[in-house]
Order: sequence, then C-alpha cells, then structure tokens
Amino acid sequence: MRVEKNIRLLERHAVFMNMAFVIPVIMPFYRDEMGLNFRDFLLGEAAFAATVVLLEVPSGWLSDVWQRRWVMVLGTLMQMLGYALLMAADSLAMAALSQSVIGIGISLMSGTNSALLYDSLLSEGREGEYRMREGRRGGLALYSVAGASIVGGFLYAYDHYLPLILSLITQAIALCMAWQMVEPERHRVAAQKHPVADMIETARYALHGHAEVGLIIVFSAVMFSATKVIMWSQQPYYMAMGLSEKYYGLMMAAGFVLGGLSSHHSHRLDGKFGTIKSLFFVWGLAVAVCIGAAAGGLGWHGVVLLMIGGTCIYGMAQPRVSEAINRHVGSERRATVLSTQSLCVSMLFIPLSWAMGEVSERFGIGATHYGLAGWLGIAGLSLAVWCYRRNRRAKLLALQDELLNATVT
Repeated sequence: MRVEKNIRLLERHAVFMNMAFVIPVIMPFYRDEMGLNFRDFLLGEAAFAATVVLLEVPSGWLSDVWQRRWVMVLGTLMQMLGYALLMAADSLAMAALSQSVIGIGISLMSGTNSALLYDSLLSEGREGEYRMREGRRGGLALYSVAGASIVGGFLYAYDHYLPLILSLITQAIALCMAWQMVEPERHRVAAQKHPVADMIETARYALHGHAEVGLIIVFSAVMFSATKVIMWSQQPYYMAMGLSEKYYGLMMAAGFVLGGLSSHHSHRLDGKFGTIKSLFFVWGLAVAVCIGAAAGGLGWHGVVLLMIGGTCIYGMAQPRVSEAINRHVGSERRATVLSTQSLCVSMLFIPLSWAMGEVSERFGIGATHYGLAGWLGIAGLSLAVWCYRRNRRAKLLALQDELLNATVT
C-alpha cells in the first residue's frame, strides 16, 4: 500500500507541477512585459542552469542523507516562489533572479523524484517495474504540459498574467501531493566525512570510476542540453513565421503529447535494442531534426520537426538514461548520481545557450538549428569513437586473459 500510494502521489505531483500555463507564451511574455528578445531569454535560462550547476549535486546529497519527501516539499515551495518573482519581473535582472529561484526548486526535485520512485519499488522487490513506472510518470508530466499549453496560449490573449496565476495554483496542489508522500525504507548511510568531500567522491564515482555510468551521463549532457535549446527555439520560430500567439499553445501541446507518448511507451523497446544503440539512434534523429528544420527556410515542416526534436526525443531517451543509472548505483548515493547527471546537462547548457543565442541574434533562428546539428554531430562522433576504442580495449583484455588461462592450464 505504501508503494502504491507513493506511485500515485508522484504521478499526481508530476501532473500538477507541469501544468505550466506560461510555457507556450514565455517568449511573448518576455517581449511584451520586459522588452526582451530570444538572446535575453537564453541568458535567463543560463542563470537557471548556473543555479542548477551550483546546487544539483548538493541537493542530491541532501536527498540521500535526509528524507526525500521533505526535499520534494522544499523544491515545490521554491518553484512557487520563482514563479511569483517572475510575475513581478520588469527587467532581465529580475527575470534571471526568478529563473535562478526556479532552478533551486528544480535542483531539489530532480533526481529526488526518480530515487523516491525507485526506492519505493525496491522496498517491495518490484524494481523491475521502474522503467515502465518512470516512463509513465514522465509521460503524464508531458501530457500535463500539453494540456496547460493549449489553455495558456488562449489565456494570454485575454491577460498576460493569467497563465502565471494558474501555474501558481496548480503548484500549490502539487505541494499537497508532496506533503502526503511516505518515505520508503532504504539503505541510508550516515555521513562520515565532510558533505563536500562526500559529494565530490560520489561525482568521481559516477564520472570516472564507473565507465558505463560515466558514458550515460556524458551522453545525456550533450543530448539534453541541445534538446532544451530546440524546445525553446520553437517560439522564436513561430514569431519569425508571423503566427499569432494564441496558436502557440496548440502547436507546443502537440509536441508535448508526442513527447508524452514516446516516454510512456519507451519501455516497449526493452529487450529489442540495447541502451547504447538506442541512445545513439535518438542522437542521429536529433541531428536530422535540426538540419531538416533549418533547410528550406521557415515553414510548417520546421514546426513539425521541432515538435519532435524538443520533446519526443527527450521522452524516448530520459527513462532509459534514468533506469541505466539506477541499475548501476546503490540507494545510498542514487539521488546524488542522478543529480550529477542533471548537473552535467546544465553545465553544458550554459555555454551552448549563450552561443546559440548569439547565432540567433546575428544570423537568424535557422542558423541556430544548423549550429545545434553541428554541435550534436561533432560530440556524437567523438563519443562513438570513444565507445569503439573502449570496446576494442575490453575485447583485447578479455583475449589476453583467455590466452593466459589457457597457458596456465
């Protein structure tokens, strides 16, 4: 009963937290209420990412040594405060401050929610359900964004602040969901060294000592930093096409539904494709999406491709990334390693968003997508070469061991 209660509350929390009615009109809001452009918006997002860089691993460590449910409560409260500050923002500095506070909330919840779900299932020996449950939770979150996007786009036409007000109301409901969660039984080790040393040791464990985990973390950092820029580039693309803001929500909602479906059903590929092959497939798809959206100028083909690139690829890849990390890491450091993964995404997003903002300002939104394709292509090729060399070395070592054993016998 305790496990089922947590599963239901985590799903409901994801639904209400992601009813962000302001998402489909955030760029028009920046333009109309603060006089800011896409480059300024990406600078605000960089402030958000910088906050995550500073707090992602410490918040994961806090979740590992404290109760996860209280971390979820605190994270929800901080995100509500960030949205309240955005309502009062009238400049880039205020917008960046609100994004930073939202970043604190996201840092506290990311990794904690996945770890809470996995630990809840593990307490009853049901960890085999994790991929399906995590995919369903992620899918519900994207469906929620989709529904809120449809409403938010039309609300903006009546009052620019209505989407923010409704977002705060749904986050208050999410706070009630977090408050009711039950802390699962898990192996929790009391800190025996300085917290900073403990966090550094765990990050080193993930990025250096365990190659499989390190590869997944690096992959997700490159991929998800790019898909985040792709998602936010949709609204400038619509602006360049001259589309009315009331339709933004409908188009972004379609993308979020596609992302929700891909996340919800990604577990159906289990056993058919390995983790590495699946991740490199979505990588190639992301490159194709960026090139296709930029080729031939602005048009509806680009709208469809950006829907796929912004959320569908993330929906396919995120549950597999999260499950791979959970499978390789113990509960005593699970949230910290998951937070390390999110940390790396934010670390790469900061320079990438700045660079793509400059490209957009100087050469247009189409050039931004060509730039993202180049970034993904070069980084993906580098990782593929690393994987090939690592596998080749492993095979050589195995062959040497086999020959040595044969010689001894």
